[in-house]
Amino acid sequence: MSKIPKLPISTKENRPTILNGRPTSRILAKTLSDTDKKLLILNHTKPIGRNGVTTTLPAPRVKRAASVPVAAAGPSAKTSSKTNLNPKIPPYDYKARFQDLLEKHKVLKSEYSDLKEKHVETAEDYEKVKEALQSTNTEKDIIREKLLNTIKDLKDRTSELQNLKIDYDITKHAYEELQNKIKILNEVANNLKQKSLEYDHLDKEYNDLSQRHKSLQEETDALQNILALMYKDQRILRNTVQDLKGNIRVYCRIRPPLETEKSKPLFSLNVLDACSIEVEKTELLSSAKKGKSQHSFTFDGIFTPHATQEDVFTQVSSMIQSALDGYNVCIFAYGQTGSGKTYTMEGSCGKENYGIIPRSIDMIFSCMEDLKRMGWELTVKANFLEIYNEVIYDLLDSNKEQDSHDIKMVNSKGTDVYVSNLKEEEVASAHDFIRLLMFAQRNRQTAATLNNERSSRSHSVAQIKIAAINEMRKEKFTSNLNLVDLAGSESGKTTQRMDETKHINRSLSELSKVILSLQTHQSHIPYRNSKLTHLLMPSLGGNSKTLMLVNINQFDECFGETLNSLRFATKVNSCRTTKAKKNLTMVDNF
Repeated sequence: MSKIPKLPISTKENRPTILNGRPTSRILAKTLSDTDKKLLILNHTKPIGRNGVTTTLPAPRVKRAASVPVAAAGPSAKTSSKTNLNPKIPPYDYKARFQDLLEKHKVLKSEYSDLKEKHVETAEDYEKVKEALQSTNTEKDIIREKLLNTIKDLKDRTSELQNLKIDYDITKHAYEELQNKIKILNEVANNLKQKSLEYDHLDKEYNDLSQRHKSLQEETDALQNILALMYKDQRILRNTVQDLKGNIRVYCRIRPPLETEKSKPLFSLNVLDACSIEVEKTELLSSAKKGKSQHSFTFDGIFTPHATQEDVFTQVSSMIQSALDGYNVCIFAYGQTGSGKTYTMEGSCGKENYGIIPRSIDMIFSCMEDLKRMGWELTVKANFLEIYNEVIYDLLDSNKEQDSHDIKMVNSKGTDVYVSNLKEEEVASAHDFIRLLMFAQRNRQTAATLNNERSSRSHSVAQIKIAAINEMRKEKFTSNLNLVDLAGSESGKTTQRMDETKHINRSLSELSKVILSLQTHQSHIPYRNSKLTHLLMPSLGGNSKTLMLVNINQFDECFGETLNSLRFATKVNSCRTTKAKKNLTMVDNF
């Protein structure tokens, strides 16, 4: 039995289905696109299987028998070939089987040749496709890299664009703000231009006014000097007139009866002229002694029952002016209890009812403004005290137990005195002084008597100290204004408070002795016999201008006390004291 010849086996290098040890179908499946795969299928190829064996589909051929030529074969030959190929060869017919195998070998060899040709063609196409694919992949990688770079650049440009948009918005906002500021600045510039024009106009007016002010200032200085000289001459003339009238001046005030006193009998009182009065008791008008019962008195002035508080202060104001001129001044009210002393000195509620004390402080602070315009600076201090049963009490101190208050001399050569341990307050306005005055009034000793429901049972003294300085003229002065409300004199037969009455009458008696000693020009004046005369020593016999207001009423039952008061006032009016001196000093340094 002969061997069946084997088909030629292609070498590894020449295999069309395997490339570099890898199945070609797998490489093609991974690298070719769908379109290339369709082209390979149309070219009678199939993808490579997983086992590495390549399956080919030959082009459809017409099978020919070995004995019959291809050209001669017709339709009948086809049917016959089918019948010839199909018969079963017996197993023992090796020759037929061999021939059959040769035929199959020829057919397979022919197919192999065709396939080899197609393989070569396909390999060439494959190489071309591979080269095209590699070039395409290279271009693809380049394009991809460019695309990535382009995308990255696009992102950077987009980020830059966003930043530029933000910067643009910020710049736009800042630009709008700058436009608004420019608009405002333009308005300000226009206003400044307008103001500059106004300023130039005002500067011109200012220069004109400065020149006018300078000329007016020169005129003012000249007028100030003239005013100061006139004021000085006025003070000299005013005080000269007062000196001619006497340093102790006496006025008499007649108290009108109250509504509750209309039924009381009155003695005869006639006002002869502005300075003289005549009194006479009613029961003696029809008697034989009519001519002898008339008593006439002459003073510096008479205030009738119709005189108001304003009328009284008009006559007294010249003394207050003397205090502002630098002289010591004392004003005191004297008279029987219930004769209107406290009303005359202090007054009552309502500005029209103000007495001498509140009106004096109003005048002082009013004149201070005029003095300031002439270069004077004034300081006002005040204290209040009372002498009750020959003991001095500080009315600004509400404590019951006070330090002892003694009357002492300011210096050994002069006659000025002061009270120790006395509280002194500086007042900046008339309101402050009125507040202190009301506080002092609440602390003063008063009591009801037969003649007065609220009688002052002590001697009250309001002391106002004025200190003035003028830097331009290098002058300064100090003055004391004492405003005294004496306790009411009363007969011991008509009082229920004997001890108080004894002390009051004794101090008033000592005051009468001092006046009598001054009137008779005795060498020794008994000032120290009572606290009242000791305190009034500078006013009665020293460097002071003194004014006394004797208060009387017209009741018939008070005729005796009224007559005593008028006689005492006449004695005071006849006293002649030394001329008061102004407390003016020159200073070099302030």
